[in-house]
Amino acid sequence: MIQRLRQLLQRQRRTHWAVADQVLVSGSNFLTGIILARLLGPAAFGVFVLLQAVMQYVNAFQVSLIFSPMLSNAPQMEEAQRTRYLRGVLALQLMLSAVLAAAVYALCTLGGLVSSAAALSPPVVLALTAAVFTFQLQDWLRRYYFVHQNSRAACLNDIVSYGGQIVLLLALALFDDDFGLTDVFWAMAVTSLLAFVLGYAASRAPVRPAFGEARMVLRDGWRTGRDYFIAWQLQWGGTQGVLLVGAGLLGAQAAGGVRAAQNIIGPINILFQAMENVVPVAAARHYKEGGLDALTAYLWRNTAWGSALLLPVMLGLSLAAEPLTRLAYGAAYAGYASLVIWQAAAMFLQFYMRQLTYYLRTLQATGVIIQMGAVIALTSVVVAACTVGAYQETGIMLALLAGVCAGLLRAALAARQVTRRLRHENLHRERALAMADMGGRR
Repeated sequence: MIQRLRQLLQRQRRTHWAVADQVLVSGSNFLTGIILARLLGPAAFGVFVLLQAVMQYVNAFQVSLIFSPMLSNAPQMEEAQRTRYLRGVLALQLMLSAVLAAAVYALCTLGGLVSSAAALSPPVVLALTAAVFTFQLQDWLRRYYFVHQNSRAACLNDIVSYGGQIVLLLALALFDDDFGLTDVFWAMAVTSLLAFVLGYAASRAPVRPAFGEARMVLRDGWRTGRDYFIAWQLQWGGTQGVLLVGAGLLGAQAAGGVRAAQNIIGPINILFQAMENVVPVAAARHYKEGGLDALTAYLWRNTAWGSALLLPVMLGLSLAAEPLTRLAYGAAYAGYASLVIWQAAAMFLQFYMRQLTYYLRTLQATGVIIQMGAVIALTSVVVAACTVGAYQETGIMLALLAGVCAGLLRAALAARQVTRRLRHENLHRERALAMADMGGRR
């Protein structure tokens, strides 16, 4: 009894630290966006948003080829096998980060040679390259902690990285008269590297890279990573890709205005990330114990409670869009306040799309999720191309909302089809059992 109570308390501590870590990361990103929007101004902040989109695109390789297989495979291994596996994963991470950083440096340099509109100064390119490399190392370390169920260490490491980033940005802004994008990316690079070095040194038994195992790790996780990468690419195209289309038509400042509006609604992502950690597990448990009816009832309850919570929050943020935008970013961004309403609508619909996604994932209908990504990407880019010229920044938000609506519709149709198929299979199985029972009685 005491042992079970101790295990329960340990699980609760891990959960609390995991939630605290998510609040820290989301809150730090929110504050960083506000700080940079004010310090850089609309034009330079727009360039930062576009370069950040490049970083997120590059990280898709890390998420799909490293994190997705590692988080699924490593917890199921015995200790000796897991250590060997993680040594190979770290080696693969180091090689992948070096290749991706070199690719970013080369593409940014060549882009400036091809088009003056895409030209970046060499110091900015070098700082961006360093930030890409060191951010991936720190992000790998925090996932490594989660593999070992050490969410406390992950949270403390993120305090060094994300908290240190805010402190260093403010210090540079105070003491550097020429504060700009170079300082921003060097701040990211330095704090990420510091967090990685300190966290790695503080580990009780730090895993060492084994480059001979990297090929095995890549081969074993390639299929899962490939499928996840395709889905992530489609999702990126429907979100960040739309920002790039809009920036190409309107200029980088428009991308900065859109990101500022998105950041006003950004804290809601904490709720979404919390759902991502809790709902899939609970949904699987309800389906295992009570079948399709129990799963459906659970997700309907979850949807009703979420709607009751989100609706007044989204309405309040929409009604207070202009004063909130002025308070957070200053008068220079007041013209983008109306975009907050569009973002609130998109986020509200995303909540329902997530519930349908949990339903499909529980029923192993994961192929539909890739289809949803394709529908979202195609709809968003097409609508952006048709509306941005006439409606400018509002056209970008309209495209994002249209993509969410299309993805929600595809998910709803797929959920209906899967439900009908499963109910038909269950009915057929019950009839077969009934007939077998009648035959046995005869």
